[in-house]
Order: sequence, then structure tokens, then C-alpha cells
Amino acid sequence: MMISQLSPLRNQTTARASQATKKTEAPVLPSDQVEISAQDRGSSKRWVGALALGGLSVACMLLSGCGTQLSPEQLGATLPVQTAAQDSQQALRFEVIPNAMGKVDIIRQTHTETVPDSDGEGTRTETVKDDLQPVGVYLGNGLYLDAGLNVSLVPDRVLHQPIIPQDFRQINIQGQLGSWSRNTITQNGNQVSIRSPLSFTSTVTRDSENKTTLQLGTFSPFQKFNRIEITRDGNRTVIQGWAPHGLQALNRIEITQEGNVTNVHPWGIGGLVDTRITREADKITVQRFGGSLGRTDIQLNANGQQKISEPWGLGSQSIARGENGMNYSERGLGTTHSSILSQGNDFLVREPGILSTTTITVQK
Repeated sequence: MMISQLSPLRNQTTARASQATKKTEAPVLPSDQVEISAQDRGSSKRWVGALALGGLSVACMLLSGCGTQLSPEQLGATLPVQTAAQDSQQALRFEVIPNAMGKVDIIRQTHTETVPDSDGEGTRTETVKDDLQPVGVYLGNGLYLDAGLNVSLVPDRVLHQPIIPQDFRQINIQGQLGSWSRNTITQNGNQVSIRSPLSFTSTVTRDSENKTTLQLGTFSPFQKFNRIEITRDGNRTVIQGWAPHGLQALNRIEITQEGNVTNVHPWGIGGLVDTRITREADKITVQRFGGSLGRTDIQLNANGQQKISEPWGLGSQSIARGENGMNYSERGLGTTHSSILSQGNDFLVREPGILSTTTITVQK
């Protein structure tokens, strides 16, 4: 989909790039613990062990943080699985989905950055993934279009109701940088307004049951270029960005549902770059263009436990959801944790990293 020239709400995300979280170590999980013998192996070895553990702790704190997990008691009881009718009723509505819920890339927008060469003698350009956004439109069947125009599959939304309720009057998203990290979301009738520091107001308007318009904030003369229309007709959902007459297909995403298979067509020759999402009883397979290297497997469990396996076993994520919140753990070179804890009208979102705690307050 060639709509990366639009102006996404880049300052609205509270997440960190996924590749940053894979470079850290973490405290050993219970499943990885081993018995430590009480045998005395010498003071020098004890010092080496103490230094190693100390270095690991400092690395966790300084690099990205290992994150926080909720205990089983904090998670609370298992949630009931939502019905297809419930999921359909929520589709094409504005929704806050923190990145700490875990998102599988279906379409990821990118941009180029200029970086120094390794020898320091010049510069080069690199293609970098855009940040995922915590605000956007829920498309149904676990799919989510965020305000950065990224399309993700949110495994927990396949099974469960939204963690942040959709029937709100106002939502405040507050980071740890004071007013510079505060976002205010107001719902009035069929329209949701999103206000961010140093940014134009964006809106999500549910025009009808089968049409929603996402208007990304910008100067008035340029608004038509930043308008995204989402329409649903039976088993087909179309996300249409602005394009000159006759070239609309170049700026269009098409999502079709046939039985247990969802096909996402971003742009180009039909069938060549499509992503195929196959739902079975307890498994989802995301097959992108590129064969086995582009396949992600998701194991579903009605008790709220889900596991995401990356291509070629290069990493994995696990999700645990209860009535009071959820845990999201990512394993690569190390292990990091994120969590969302419901506290009345507040939701405390903790992710790895410094200044990475966010409070979401819901007013009804």
C-alpha cells in the first residue's frame, strides 16, 4: 500500500521498536531455572558469578529494562471467548490497543533515515519501520489499522473483548514526560477526536455501520490527502487512501474473508504480495510473501494463553490475558516483559525501557 507519504501520528506511540527489545537479557523465568549446588567452588568463582549477575542487572536497567510481569493473582480469572457477532459489532470502531498487547505485522509502513557509515567517513540511507501506534480502527477478526497506517493482527483480540472499552466519553493517555506525553481522546456521538502535543487534531468518524473515515490531522488545504475511508461490504473490507483518478488501486488495501481464511492485499499484482491468514480451532497461520521465512504461527488457548512463533524460530512471544489485565513476553537474544493492569478506570501499561510506563484513564 503506497500511502506512507501520509502524515501518521508519529508522536502518539508509547511503544519502542520491537528490534530494540530483543537485544536485552532478563531475569531467568521459572521454566528456565536450574538447581544450584551448595558445593563451595571457591571465592574467585563466587565473585565472577556475582559480577556476572550484577552486570546483567545493570544491562537490563541501562539498555532497555526487562519489564514487568503480573502475577496470576493480578491477572485474575479467565475471560470468556467472544462470539463472531460480538466481534463484528465492534469492527470499524475506534479502539485503543496498546502495543503491550502484542501485534503481528501484516502491513508495516516504513521511512528512510540518513545514518553515519561505520567508518565515520560518510553517510548512508536506511529503510526503517515506522512506530506502531496505540490508537486506530479495529477492523474485525483481530485486525487493527492504527493511526500510522500499519495493519496488525492482535492475537488476543481474536479471542477476547477489547481491554480498553470502546464506550467512553474521554480517554487520557499519559506518559512519564508530563504534558509532552499526554494524548487526549474525546468521543462525541459518532466521532472520536485525538489530540496530541504539537500535533493537529485527528478524527475517526463512524459514518455508518459499514463505513468509517480516518482523518489524519494536517493543514486544511492538505486534508484530502490525509483522509482514509474504510468500507465493509459483506466479506470484503476496503481501506482507501487518496489517489489521482484512475489510480485508486495503488493506494488501497483489500481484506477478504472466505471461510476460515482472511486475505490481505496491500498493493501490486493480485496474489503476489498478499498475506494469507488461516484460522483453525486453536491455531492461526500468517503466511506472507516469501515462503517459510514469511510465516508466523500463533497458538490460541481459550484460557487466555497464546504463543507467537516467529519465522525459522528466531524469536517468540507469549501472551496471558485475564479479567484484570495481561502479560506480554518476548524472547529473542534475551527476554523482556510488558504488562497491562486494570485499576478501576485506569490502565497501567508497563513496557521495557526507561520512562516507558503509561497510564490510560477512561471516563464514561
